[in-house]
Amino acid sequence: MRPTYLMVFMLSLPLVAAAQAPPPPPPPLWDVQVGASFVGTSGNSDTSSTGADFGLHRRWPVWQIESAASAVRTNNQDVRTAERYLGAFRGQRKLTSIIGLSAGIRLERDKFSGINFRSIPDAGLTWALVRLPEWTLDGITAIGLNHENPTIGPKRNDPVGLFQVLSRIPLGAAGATTQRFTFYPDFKETDAYRSEMELAAQAAMNTHFALKLGYLVRRSNAPVFGFKKTDTMTTASVVMQWKASTPAPTR
Repeated sequence: MRPTYLMVFMLSLPLVAAAQAPPPPPPPLWDVQVGASFVGTSGNSDTSSTGADFGLHRRWPVWQIESAASAVRTNNQDVRTAERYLGAFRGQRKLTSIIGLSAGIRLERDKFSGINFRSIPDAGLTWALVRLPEWTLDGITAIGLNHENPTIGPKRNDPVGLFQVLSRIPLGAAGATTQRFTFYPDFKETDAYRSEMELAAQAAMNTHFALKLGYLVRRSNAPVFGFKKTDTMTTASVVMQWKASTPAPTR
């Protein structure tokens, strides 16, 4: 499936879900999921592509923590053609039904985009913008420090901002579709802003297994010399998931 068709398909899922899906159950006390994908060929071509991702949520009456990690590697004729590692952790505390405190860190390595290592710790506010049975919309506004070690050129330690909106539309009790947009303005070099747009859809096959589709667009307005501004990634994976049988407590 071409990335453009996949993006159109996932953008159309919210319309179908809003019209047909019943209200979802409340979130569980905790949930964990691990996803994996593999594609390999041999004979006339010799390629392999592997991917893995991890996600965790733990919820208390006013506190919540979430963690995520992903890895992608691709080889062609025993030559590495893509490799990316990402890890993130975030803690949140509710102040009111709308506003909360947030602190997190994001770690990244992507040499094929010119980054040996990048870390962005941040602190700010969360916003529960929409709370409906058929749709939720959350936002984050924060300030952070972008520490960047590129493959070419000097290291950078720039103050940055974090502006993010995350939309989630449940597909009944069996899955959900999410749409995320993240913007990182650079307060030291204004031309060095970055952004990400991610679409994802996940549907359960049974209690512990689900199928997940994802499409990610990353743009760096001032990339490392010799590298392109825009990267895209399309993924399809099988996910194993576990969740608590009790719902998360409310304040």
